[in-house]
Amino acid sequence: MTKNKTDKNFSRHLIVVGGYGVVGNGVVDAISPLPNWRVTTVARREAPHKLLNGKIAPPHVQVDLLDLASTKKAFSSLTTVTDIVFCAYTERDTMAATIAPNVTMLSNTITTLKDVGANLNHVVLIGGGKSYGEHLGPYKTPAKESDARFLGPIFYNDQEDILWEQAERDRFSWTVLRPDGVIGPSIGSPMNMLTGLASFASISRELCVPLRFPGSLGAWSALHQMTDVGVLAEAVLWSLSTKTARNEIFNVTNGDNFRWQHLWSEIAEFFDMPTATPQPMLLSEQMSDKASIWERIVKKNKLQATPWAEIAAWPFLDGWLNTDFDMVQSTIKIRSAGFTGCIDTHESIVQHLGHMREYRLIP
Repeated sequence: MTKNKTDKNFSRHLIVVGGYGVVGNGVVDAISPLPNWRVTTVARREAPHKLLNGKIAPPHVQVDLLDLASTKKAFSSLTTVTDIVFCAYTERDTMAATIAPNVTMLSNTITTLKDVGANLNHVVLIGGGKSYGEHLGPYKTPAKESDARFLGPIFYNDQEDILWEQAERDRFSWTVLRPDGVIGPSIGSPMNMLTGLASFASISRELCVPLRFPGSLGAWSALHQMTDVGVLAEAVLWSLSTKTARNEIFNVTNGDNFRWQHLWSEIAEFFDMPTATPQPMLLSEQMSDKASIWERIVKKNKLQATPWAEIAAWPFLDGWLNTDFDMVQSTIKIRSAGFTGCIDTHESIVQHLGHMREYRLIP
């Protein structure tokens, strides 16, 4: 059991809702070691004893935030919470169906903390590029925070509306961060491109086939963007600590753009594999029979026993690798407000693949 910081040695108590997804992992890693901060994770799943990096996990509240009664019971001891990072997400079959549960989780979190007597200072809501309609097709680039909303359904809009309403009512400040293509080590995350790429490459190598780009030929040459989870975590901490971040929406990406046709050979080099001509395919179909191959890889290389169902979200990866138009968000606003975090995307990918190997998630 983690020894908690006491009321005497912290001034800010942060809860990270969705604490073990790709974003939550990064935020916990970045803020937990800092003086004056106490971190508690909140998620539906049980917390691991240790984080992927081997450090002891912070205190955890396991709760289904869709159940208000359970949330009230689980949050009864969180009276010292001052700040929230909300990065939880629940998947549904349609975009329209995602609205109610994702808004409810956010609303129940804020309302219940208020009811138990927490004095909220700031809430950081993690949004994304879908706010600009990138999931619908080509959109205006570079996308700016001042761009008009498009016709929904899109749950980000509804979350923002309820956040602003509750912030005005309960007198706390907020920041909305809009990353895109967040990458970092995590398991069981519905929106993590990195683990899918890594397991696809590992299986291709195990089967002695070259690493072929599986997306569309248009996506191969389109201009895309990513957000390193370390940069995003830095932006979260900046948002929690900076007056110019209060009550603002900010795009946050690595600060550059990339094309798969220039990045792919570096991924292949990391896995010591040859490349070959791109071969468009749907990974959600092609990888459906590869569970036994993955289990063989895990056993042969003495990796962490990661269930096949948790190693990758293939439909999400298919979506990214078949986006054959440019995806570019302007980061001028956040840089003008004082945030300077950035990283070369090629370096970011290789660095995080190295972390996954270090954590024994991939061979």
